[in-house]
Amino acid sequence: MDFWHLIEQAAETKFISVTSTNPSETSVTQRKPTLPSIDEFFLFMTHLSLGLKQKDLAHRFSIHQSTVSRIIISWANFLYCLLGSARIWIPKETIKVHLPPEFKDYPDTQVVIDCTKLCCQTPSSLLLQSEVFSSYKSHCTFKGLLGMSPHGAVTFVSLLYAGSVSDKEIFKQSGIISLLTPDMAIMVDKGFLVDDIVPCKVYRPAFLSRRIQMPVHEVRETQSIARLRVHVERMIHRVKEHKLFDRVIPLTISSSINQLFALYSILQS
Repeated sequence: MDFWHLIEQAAETKFISVTSTNPSETSVTQRKPTLPSIDEFFLFMTHLSLGLKQKDLAHRFSIHQSTVSRIIISWANFLYCLLGSARIWIPKETIKVHLPPEFKDYPDTQVVIDCTKLCCQTPSSLLLQSEVFSSYKSHCTFKGLLGMSPHGAVTFVSLLYAGSVSDKEIFKQSGIISLLTPDMAIMVDKGFLVDDIVPCKVYRPAFLSRRIQMPVHEVRETQSIARLRVHVERMIHRVKEHKLFDRVIPLTISSSINQLFALYSILQS
């Protein structure tokens, strides 16, 4: 209810049109709702938190299944635009003020980054299959990048990309590079070979390469970074254990999956 009171005025007076599935192209229009706005909001949040099927929600709210679909799409676009207007990227001064003691050896860390994959339904098109197929997961997937501040707040959520796209390419296309400055540092996994495209320092576990064993200082640094990176992995786990994302995502909601993924990532933090 606290969240509802924050958005009630906008929700009662305005509605994001569903004529376009691209949230950047949506228009604000007036409409007469089938349900009261607060009930539509409750329906959407029930779908977001429990992952209930549209047919189930139609039965529970005594409305047509197509109406449920419209409500989910419109509220996903509406909240995506509303929350998307709030800046979740935290200034480096604020990061330093709230830096946990565990990061004392990495005091300039601005964001801890990792990618995640969401399994999706296999498209009938062979071309689309080749684009979304992940050889790592042996399944068709969507792939996105999440960033977390050292003290645990979600500070960056990318769009979802085809599962065949590399971590480095998602990093380049996500727009996070423009937020980084030379006095910052990022903490990443081994797969993020982004040193040549970022203006800042990169903390990453060391590679063994062709060496027989790592030097002692590299072993200690790798263990230290792994202990700190586990927090972003736990955050991603909280998102992926959500009922909407812990199963194969049907292509019927692929037009709204970016909005749903971003909303849940922001709200659960």
